[in-house]
Parts: sequence; C-alpha cells; structure tokens
Amino acid sequence: MRIKRLKNNEYVLSEGVWIRNPMREGRPVDINSMALAEAQMLLKNESENLRRPHMQLDDMSEITMENVVVASDGYGWREKQLALAGLPNSSVKVLGVNGSLAKWSMVGDEAPVKRTMTFYVANNPYSECMSYLPKAHRYYPNLIASTRTNPKFLKEYRSEPYLYRPTPDLDYCGFSAGEINRMLDDYRNPICAAVSLAVRMGAKKILLLCCDESFEGERPGAERMPNGLFQYPQQVKCQKIIDRQLFWASSNGIEVADCSSGIEMRNAKYIDTEGIKSFFSKEGNE
Repeated sequence: MRIKRLKNNEYVLSEGVWIRNPMREGRPVDINSMALAEAQMLLKNESENLRRPHMQLDDMSEITMENVVVASDGYGWREKQLALAGLPNSSVKVLGVNGSLAKWSMVGDEAPVKRTMTFYVANNPYSECMSYLPKAHRYYPNLIASTRTNPKFLKEYRSEPYLYRPTPDLDYCGFSAGEINRMLDDYRNPICAAVSLAVRMGAKKILLLCCDESFEGERPGAERMPNGLFQYPQQVKCQKIIDRQLFWASSNGIEVADCSSGIEMRNAKYIDTEGIKSFFSKEGNE
C-alpha cells in the first residue's frame, strides 16, 4: 500500500481519492481538490449558514465517545436498527447519516422499542438532502453539519446545528476559517464525516450499521456482489473510500466492525445484528 506524505500529513489512495491519517499532527490538508468545480455553490451555502444561529463543534471539546455506531439507511435498515435498542444511551453513541433519521422507528408512543440517536450528521450541499428530514415523526436529535450543507436543510431542521468545516484542500478552503475552527475529513460523504468525528472524540470502537446502498434485483449498470445484492459502481467506490478511512482508524488502535450489506470491508470485521451487543460489551474486549 502506497503512503504519501505532504506537509506533515500522510495519505493512502483509494479510487483516485487520497485519504488522510486524521491522527497526524500539523495543519490538516485535503490534497484532492474535490470542491473547486462547485466553489460558487459552496461559498453561497457557507455564507447563508454562517448567518444563521449556530454553535461550533469546538463547543463540544469536552465530549468523548468511546463506543460509536455510524448508522445509515442501507439494506435492511428498518429491521436492523432495532438491534440498537439493547445498547445503553450513556455508553454507546449513535451517529445517524443519510436517511436513517427519516426512517428512525424507535420514537413515539407507537414504537415497539425506544432508543435515541445521539447526533445526526449532515454535509450534503444539494437540495436532495431535504428528503432526509423526518416526516413520520417529530424527533430531531442534535445536528452536526458541515458549513457547506444545503442552507434550506439547516433552516428546516429543528435544532441549531453544531458546525464544522471540511478539511480545506489545496485549491479551495471557503471563508469559514476565521469563524469555525474544528475540521473534519469528510470527502463529501456523511459516513466519512461521522467516522472522522468519532476518531476526534476518542472512539475506541466504531461500528458501521447499514452503511451501504445495496438493493435486490438487477438494474441496468448495477454490479452483483457476492451476497447476491446489487450496487452501482459509484456506490462501490464510496464504500472503498470509507474502507480506506477505516484503515487509518484501525492503524491507530480503534476496533472497527461492519454490519452492512455492501462490499466486504478489508479494514473492519463483519458482524451480524446478533453480534452488535457483544461487540460493545466488556467481554468483547477480551
């Protein structure tokens, strides 16, 4: 595996994207130049978001998360999320991304089991993220959002966000540097943002739950996976980038597990829903 070093940072390559080691000291730099083509839109988003009431992620500097679940709405989410009900809120933190909050079924009087989501993490700059707002319930956990997130989403979300800024790249940094100090490596992906947050908050164990976009039945352009499900090539690419980020997490002593239905992660051990509780238990450390 090739490791590239630049300005006291180190990176590994995946699918044409350089993934930074978040534990290296020094000024973080993203060397991918992923934002330059959309600079005008991102600047507009930042401008609107910084004018709204918000808190900085730095305000959470005393918060630690040793046990973290990063939960998306991939294949089987409606059923698999119920496995989280057996995990204590106090010691296992759930970071929701994508459509997981809209499909969160463990709130309300009619819920068969109850469980809270610790934070919801958002970084989608496009209007499509409006579909991630809940309609079937009124539960809104605390929001952690990129300064580049779609402004209408932040306006409609029913809590003031904690803002972070994506690690600046060589060609684009935006203009939030003077106002927002805490940076996260997010690679335009909320799962990567959540993993980066977990690492920053001192995670010792990270579980990915339904962090895939798999589906049943063949569709034009989709790829069949060994488990018989399908994904589009772009979705596979995103998972490989996440896997490289997990390489750095595991290299820094964090135990990583995956309970998703996408490609096999090389840097996380696979567990099923029955193994989630034991993964976070003291016995799981032995």
